[in-house]
Amino acid sequence: MSLTSHLKDPRSPISRFLAEHLPDTKAVLDDYRTRLARFPAPLRPQVEAGLKPEYRMLGHTIDHRLRISLGAPTGAPIKEGIVRAIIDDDGWPSQEVIRAVQKAGDTMLEELAGYHNDAGQPLCLASADEDRLIRLCHVASSFEAIFRHCGWLRGNTLGLCAADATLDDLVDAVPHYVVGDIRQQMQLAADPGPFENMRLLPASARVCGPVFDGSLQVGGADADFILDGALIDCKATIRPERISRAEIYQLAGYLLLDYSDTHSISTVALYLSRQGALIDWSVEEFLGLLGARHELPALRDACRHTLTDGRHGNPLPPVDPSRPLPRPRSAPAAQQSLF
Repeated sequence: MSLTSHLKDPRSPISRFLAEHLPDTKAVLDDYRTRLARFPAPLRPQVEAGLKPEYRMLGHTIDHRLRISLGAPTGAPIKEGIVRAIIDDDGWPSQEVIRAVQKAGDTMLEELAGYHNDAGQPLCLASADEDRLIRLCHVASSFEAIFRHCGWLRGNTLGLCAADATLDDLVDAVPHYVVGDIRQQMQLAADPGPFENMRLLPASARVCGPVFDGSLQVGGADADFILDGALIDCKATIRPERISRAEIYQLAGYLLLDYSDTHSISTVALYLSRQGALIDWSVEEFLGLLGARHELPALRDACRHTLTDGRHGNPLPPVDPSRPLPRPRSAPAAQQSLF
C-alpha cells in the first residue's frame, strides 16, 4: 500500500495520527482556495470528440517531464516497473508481449539516460525533440503504473501492443492529445513560471522522487520533488478547487515521515501544473493552520512511535496550553495594545 492508500483508510495508524494531532485541514484548504482564486482557469487537454483523456496518466507524464528538466530522467518506479512487467494479470498480456515490452523498456531507459545532466534540461526543447521526449515520458508512466500495481492491470496500453513491438512502436502509439497537453503544461512551467528558477538550482538542491526514513512503514512513500528545501507535490488536476483533506494530509505525511530531517524541509507546496501555480506554506505556518500543538521534531518522533507500534520514537508530551499557534500569513494584524 502507498501513503495515499493508507490515507484513504481512516483506521490506518497514519490516518488516525494525523486526524488527532493535525486536525484542522479546513484552515489550510480555506487559505489554499483564497490564493487559488488569483490564478487563471486550468488548461484542459484538447481531445477528439468521443475520446476521454486519461487524466491519471497525464499527471504521471507531466511529473516525468518536469523531472527531466531538473536533471532526473529516470527513477526507481520506472526501472522497477520494467522488472515487474513479468507479473501478468491472470494470463494477460501474453508472455510474447511481456518480453517485447520489457525489451522496449530497457531501450527506453538507455534513451532517457541521455537526458541526465546535473545542470538540468530546458523546460521546452525544439519541436521534434520535445514531441519524442513527451512520448517517452508517457511510455515511462505506463511502466510506473505496473510498479504501483505490482504487476499488470488490464487497460494498461502497453499490454495492447504487438508481440514484435519495439520502443518506436510504443512511442508512436501515444495519442496526439498527450503531446499537445504536456507541451502546454511545460510552457506554463517555463519563464515566467515557477520551475525556471527551480531548474537553475544547484544539483544538490534538487531531489526528485525523494523517499523518507518512514517510507517503508506506509508502503514505500515517495514524493514528487524537494527543491531548495521546498517539498512540492505536483497536481495536474482540471478541478483544483476540489483539492481536499487527502492532498493536505499527503503533504503532512511526507513531512512527518522525514524523521531525521534528512531533507531539511522548510516549505511545503502544491504545484498546479495546468495553471503554472505554486501555492506554498512555511512548515511553521502549515502546522499552525493544521492546529498542531507540538513542534515538528516532537510530531515526527511521535509519528514514528505510532507507526512502529512503540518500538521506536516517543509519544507526544502533554500539551503546553500557553504555547500560541503560529499566525497564518492571511490573518489580520494583531492589536498589540489598547493605547
